[in-house]
Amino acid sequence: MKIFDKAFRVMQQLESRGYEAYLVGGAVRDHLIGKQVGDLDIATSATPNQVMQVFDKVIPIGIEHGTVLVRFEGESFEITTFRTEGAYSDYRHPDSVHFVTDVTADLARRDYTVNAIAMNRNGELVDPFDGRDAIERQELVTVGNAYDRFHEDPLRMMRGVRFVSQLGYKLDDDARNVIKEQRLWLTRIAIERVAIEMEKLCGGNYVKTAAHLLDETGLWEAMPIFCDQPELMSEVASRIKPLGSFAEWIALCSLLSGISVMEWVKEWKLSKSIKQDAQNLVQMIHSDIDAWSVYQLPVHLDPGYCCLMEICKERDVQDELSSIRRKLPISNGSELAISGGDLISLFPDRKKGSWIRDLLLASEKAVVENRIKNEKNKLKEWIIHGHDA
Repeated sequence: MKIFDKAFRVMQQLESRGYEAYLVGGAVRDHLIGKQVGDLDIATSATPNQVMQVFDKVIPIGIEHGTVLVRFEGESFEITTFRTEGAYSDYRHPDSVHFVTDVTADLARRDYTVNAIAMNRNGELVDPFDGRDAIERQELVTVGNAYDRFHEDPLRMMRGVRFVSQLGYKLDDDARNVIKEQRLWLTRIAIERVAIEMEKLCGGNYVKTAAHLLDETGLWEAMPIFCDQPELMSEVASRIKPLGSFAEWIALCSLLSGISVMEWVKEWKLSKSIKQDAQNLVQMIHSDIDAWSVYQLPVHLDPGYCCLMEICKERDVQDELSSIRRKLPISNGSELAISGGDLISLFPDRKKGSWIRDLLLASEKAVVENRIKNEKNKLKEWIIHGHDA
């Protein structure tokens, strides 16, 4: 319980003013499961304005929905007023929010019963939907009717599969059947939000089970590219292991589908950094594992490369990769003993141009491949007397 000490002090401040306050959501769930606890979210009977009167440092991050960010003893805590919600016309935000003073009414709006448990600062639980029983059964059950919960926000279907990946729990039959029947509801959700859930799903210890669930329920039919590749999710599910990054997921999908990383990134509206990392991984998978290819692979992609080689080529290359990486004479171009200025001095009569970049790259490759030592004079001689690119 020690991890909650500071959150409990925040809650005590609210209680000292006559308000109720509870820890809610994933922190309570993970504590009961025995997993490492992440963000600590607090729900309270105090309105946002009342919360602002209790604490000195408050940022109104979502005040229209009852949420403020409180800075307390060097940490940030999201504090949300107990609320009920109207319909979700945009399938993302409730059309209306009504502040209430009953924590049970607040818990009733949540997605799965394992996430609908509140805990006070004495460790006592408010569990009106039997979330603790669901944890003991290792089952994901929606709060109330699955059809209604998923119709309000179809992303909850994807969240359910993500929780399967992270927790290893079984999705209950009611939720599974609604997903099968209404899978295309997910197309109403912005792909950026689906991608966030997919990224979390990819790193779960039970990602293979989750991928099979995406396949069996047909939820892939609501996803870009997958919807045009009927066998692809099944292929992914049969091979996948827990991944360390979304770039690895995109690289794997590209390798198994034959569709370029560029197309995957465009359709899923992903960042340039994910695109770059995924392209580097795919290029490396298609290359021989030698000094030059390892040198060109950014070191933070080493674990992903090893994982993809296991998945795609059933090869364990970790020791080989580490050995090559360790023996590299330089780790990047800035360590090269010769510079563009040195080349201009060597060839004062030559007009500046792409030959400088080409010579530097040839020198870099020669050093990495141990064809020449990384010493300025030796590199100059090698260049003057006709290098072998």
